[in-house]
Amino acid sequence: MAKTPAGTRQSEPLFVQWMRHRQQDEHRHEPVVAQRVATADQSEASNVHSQEVAWAERHAHERRLHDSAIAQIRHD
Repeated sequence: MAKTPAGTRQSEPLFVQWMRHRQQDEHRHEPVVAQRVATADQSEASNVHSQEVAWAERHAHERRLHDSAIAQIRHD
């Protein structure tokens, strides 16, 4: 197990930890989206589209949360 400088992860602001976690989730999600697009058949097109819209809405919500957290930190 690689050692990190003492307290690096603990000293990160919460929004940095959240952002790192979100980026990891997005990175894990990319192959799933690519596979769905590559193997989608037309009978499932509306279902795939609905899933993509739902994902986009969640992503937009997370972006708003991030922007709000940044604004709050800058305000403090």
